[in-house]
Amino acid sequence: MDKHKTYRIAFLTSFDPGDERKLSGSSYYMLRALERQGCFVDKLGPLNVRKWLKGPLARLSQSFKRPYHLGHSYLMAYLYANALQDKLKKQHFDCIFAPRSSTEIALLNTPIPIIYYSDATFSSLYNYYEWFSNFMRISEREGNRIEKAALNNCTYAVFSSEWAAHSAINDYCIDASKVSIVPMGPNLRQIPGRELALQAREKDKCKLLFIGVEWERKGGQIAFDTMQALKAKGINASLTMVGCTPPPSVQDADLHVIPRLNKANPAEYEKFMELLSTHHFFILPTRAECFGVVFCEASAFGLPSITTDTGGIPSAVRNGVNGYRLHLTATGEEYAERIASLFSDYDNQYVPLCISSRNIFEKELNWDAFAVKMMVLFERASIA
Repeated sequence: MDKHKTYRIAFLTSFDPGDERKLSGSSYYMLRALERQGCFVDKLGPLNVRKWLKGPLARLSQSFKRPYHLGHSYLMAYLYANALQDKLKKQHFDCIFAPRSSTEIALLNTPIPIIYYSDATFSSLYNYYEWFSNFMRISEREGNRIEKAALNNCTYAVFSSEWAAHSAINDYCIDASKVSIVPMGPNLRQIPGRELALQAREKDKCKLLFIGVEWERKGGQIAFDTMQALKAKGINASLTMVGCTPPPSVQDADLHVIPRLNKANPAEYEKFMELLSTHHFFILPTRAECFGVVFCEASAFGLPSITTDTGGIPSAVRNGVNGYRLHLTATGEEYAERIASLFSDYDNQYVPLCISSRNIFEKELNWDAFAVKMMVLFERASIA
């Protein structure tokens, strides 16, 4: 890679990627990581055409029995392409970096090489998440055609997981040579030093941490059942649930609920950091997940993740390295068995798992590692 060249990158999103609140901050941290690599990054968003998504057309689409999905429609692709064509004419760029922007690049006509990045394809996401299901048939067709057009239009297609990459290759017949896998990193303003991340945690109580807004999809009940199963085994255990309010039937003296934590609030951000540094396991029995940046955050603190073998999670949580993935049908009892076997052999099994969790964060699951790999693709694309 040419270390002396400063790449001019057009950062293509329909929203402002400099806004840390968008997409849980992932685009913001991507942008900052590219800048740390010496790139000159120009934001092309926000695009004014996004008002259509919240305007009359969005309300009209919701009136149908099966919704029409504007987000992956030819109408939006056409509007995006027109808006972007004007912006791209005004400056010279070496590459366009388009995270989660399949509709934005699908109909974009430009000689500038495009690097597309996503954690899912339309096909892999459709009917996987409940909110991304049961669209009108025309939306199903349009969504797949838009994704196919975006994958054909980009120079390289990069995904956060093997799950998403395989969908691009198998569902859309994209040449595997243009597909890469580059994991994401933690959306944290401060990364704890290695010594702080691996500081000794108390041994007399097994503290589980659950973070998730959607109780059902994130497997909140299974997490609660896990804590109770651990206690039934004679293990002193507690569970802290962040981001949601459990149903009234879910009660236990060792259950601590924090309904909401706003990381934009300095005091609440410090609380978030404290939770990651003082608990023993991050538990997320999620039913569906494209990747899970939170696994990178847990690994940064040397906090092993116990989660589900579904979606893109295998690229974020490696069995025996930074946690374990259990089958989608696993019960709280099965989660408890895995956790108990690790915690009961604290020095020989649990502590080494904490160390390897931090190691994989430092090696792969961070935004600087992400940016270094993207720089290689920028160079390849700009000289192709």
